[in-house]
Amino acid sequence: MNVRAAVLLASLWASTPPEALRDPAVVASHDGVLALTLTAARGRVQVGGRRVTAEVYNGSYVPPTLRVQPGDVVRLRLVNALDETTNLHMHGLAVSPLGNSDNVFLHIAPGRAQDYEIRIPATHPPGLYWYHPHPHGRSDEQVRNGMSGALIVEGLLDPFPELRDLPEHVLLLKDAQIGRGQIVHRGIGDDAVRTLNGMLDPTITLRPGETQLWRIGNVGADLYYLLTLDGHRFYEVARDGHRLTHLVPKRQLLLEPGAREEVLVQAAGPGTYQLRTAAFDTGPQGNQYPGAVLATVRVEGAAVPPLALPKRLLPVADLRRQITNRRTIVFSESADGDTFFVDGRTFDPNRTDTRVKLGAIEEWTIRNESGELHDFHIHQTHFQVTEVNGVPQRFDGYQDIVNVPVHGEVKVVIPFTDPVIVGRFVYHCHLLSHEDKGMMATIEVTP
Repeated sequence: MNVRAAVLLASLWASTPPEALRDPAVVASHDGVLALTLTAARGRVQVGGRRVTAEVYNGSYVPPTLRVQPGDVVRLRLVNALDETTNLHMHGLAVSPLGNSDNVFLHIAPGRAQDYEIRIPATHPPGLYWYHPHPHGRSDEQVRNGMSGALIVEGLLDPFPELRDLPEHVLLLKDAQIGRGQIVHRGIGDDAVRTLNGMLDPTITLRPGETQLWRIGNVGADLYYLLTLDGHRFYEVARDGHRLTHLVPKRQLLLEPGAREEVLVQAAGPGTYQLRTAAFDTGPQGNQYPGAVLATVRVEGAAVPPLALPKRLLPVADLRRQITNRRTIVFSESADGDTFFVDGRTFDPNRTDTRVKLGAIEEWTIRNESGELHDFHIHQTHFQVTEVNGVPQRFDGYQDIVNVPVHGEVKVVIPFTDPVIVGRFVYHCHLLSHEDKGMMATIEVTP
């Protein structure tokens, strides 16, 4: 963003009075079933206090948060009122990729509807997940418009009596490029308005010493968020919906596109603090964009004694000694940055690129041969990061998104051990612009 554009944006928002953060609306399961209709359509919505025409679910830039229990069934009807194909993906859920479950090979034509039935295993990890469209070639556009929302599997803090009743916020990071009163497509990060739950710099209020659970999701299409909170640490509980082995104190949180962080925040003394995302550079072949203030945190009122936070959470199995096979996956792109490859090929839904037998635990080396960052994601399962550029990583738990450094590599261990995930699905870069331009591949897990 150039200086003139930054000043113009600042002036547009300067007169907007501060608003209290609004969490997304909630649709929760009852008697083991979450029933919902989502309608994808163009409409006029509020984005950072401005009326904008966008492609959204149910007429809202921030659609409802779905809250389910392990063992529930999600029965969701998706109505396509757009003029283009769409579908639905439940990001991070370890559920079946077959039939009318979390099947990204299903496509819903304009004017048609699709009934999804997604069975959440009784053993499913509790935490923050999300839903968004996944039609190849259109995913980036639809998510950039605002078609994304949160899904929470309940129970993250239930094993810890001192934490289970903490107040919580769902904080969804979305960015919009606006022109002529509608969402427009510019270069990644160019003149982007960064919002929190669709709001511009809302206010979050805590009492001195109060502890809250913040469920933070990067549910935008392409931007990285590097978060800090003035005068505070984040105590990381879970990453990408997977509880860690212990609380990890962090001064900053990196949320790649698609990533989630669930953290405890303990308020400092009375005062005003800012939740910020830093300026970011994805590399010489990539994009550069400025930082922003995402929220203002006000600490006020009667103080409460800070909770004594547990040092350990629950054990998580270390997979490093269970590896049955090894592979190398290469991300690359054309010199003009307009075509992206996995192992030298662009995406073809009719081709099966990788075959794995159920029960395998594989080490994948993800190599980035390009001059910009990519973030690796695989559907239906999670993985353990073991090395980044040859440096061993401390074992804290699992995730489903990992950053792959410029001209670097990461090693991950992926368990293909859950019978629920048998079938065909995909892995890809979760910068959706890159995915739509070819950086995705298919995988089939067979019994």
